[in-house]
Amino acid sequence: MKRNILLLLLMAGSLFTPSQAKAADRDVSEMTNKERIFVGGFVGVQLGTFTAINLHLHVGYLITNRFSAGIGGNYQYANDRFLGQSHSSHVVGGSVFARFRVVDHFFLHSEVERLRLQSRAGLIAPEDRPTITENNVLVGVGYGLPLSDRVRVNLLLLYNLNEKSQVYFDNPFFKVGVDIYLN
Repeated sequence: MKRNILLLLLMAGSLFTPSQAKAADRDVSEMTNKERIFVGGFVGVQLGTFTAINLHLHVGYLITNRFSAGIGGNYQYANDRFLGQSHSSHVVGGSVFARFRVVDHFFLHSEVERLRLQSRAGLIAPEDRPTITENNVLVGVGYGLPLSDRVRVNLLLLYNLNEKSQVYFDNPFFKVGVDIYLN
């Protein structure tokens, strides 16, 4: 799997033109505050015994040429058909994130999120499941693929440091999203 992700990143890197890379790497001292702002998010779907639909929207700010940070909001609908019973839940929360571009379009990503959800404890009687708060720390690497001067597709490979998470079952996990820079 790691080899497939590496191949995907290398193939994606060959898709953009040098003019797009040059525009995306414009010095922040030449930008207005509005041009430093980006909005975007991630959408995820998982189907099967465990079905999940995820929506994450964020807004960020380019602080330096290599460092950006922002805030986001999360929503997830989940339906778990465990042992022939169906249990659905809604997860809502927020996050803060930071990205540091290491070289070219590769960056380090860290995110702290706080989620509110129904516990998976007591799956026999879903109405008795307590609502809990879960804190996750996500760290990993990403690749920002410029599609134009203002649009970038992000491929991230993340690891959740909360090993008792009731939201993230697999470590590491893969996210694909988009950032749109305002101007």
